[in-house]
Amino acid sequence: MWKKILASLFIGTSLFAISSVGHSAGFNTKVDTEQKVDISKYQVINPEKKAYSTEDKITFINGKAPSGAEITIEVYGTTDLTRKNFDLLKLPEEDDYIEISTDTIKSGNMGFFDKELELVTGINKIIVKFDVEEVSPVEIIIYVKSSDTGNQTNEVKLKDIITILK
Repeated sequence: MWKKILASLFIGTSLFAISSVGHSAGFNTKVDTEQKVDISKYQVINPEKKAYSTEDKITFINGKAPSGAEITIEVYGTTDLTRKNFDLLKLPEEDDYIEISTDTIKSGNMGFFDKELELVTGINKIIVKFDVEEVSPVEIIIYVKSSDTGNQTNEVKLKDIITILK
């Protein structure tokens, strides 16, 4: 009988010791009020490249963010009317850009967002801003070439041909 009582006391004190160690190790019910932002949940998926050229004036941008997160998409552009020849190697200064559009959208239930953007011929800068301080804005440069750039022909006048033949 004494063996059973001693075994019970030993088991009881062991359980008590384990539960106190658990409490002192931080297994308590307090909620951590300071939450860290997982920046991997905020990203632009398409376009994959940060700078590219195309002939399409319409592009799609999509990405992921937690459900209900607000995303601001700003589109800036330069046109050939500025008489400056910009390309992907010679980008415009900040003052050369003109704001084309600004839209704020929300991430859907599955944690994805998408937007169709209309671009201008020339250099376009797209800035995607997530509504979180810790997440840096994403900047994408798209050079929209005019579709007739390679098909230009010089006008030849009959008098020019005659002077060449003389």
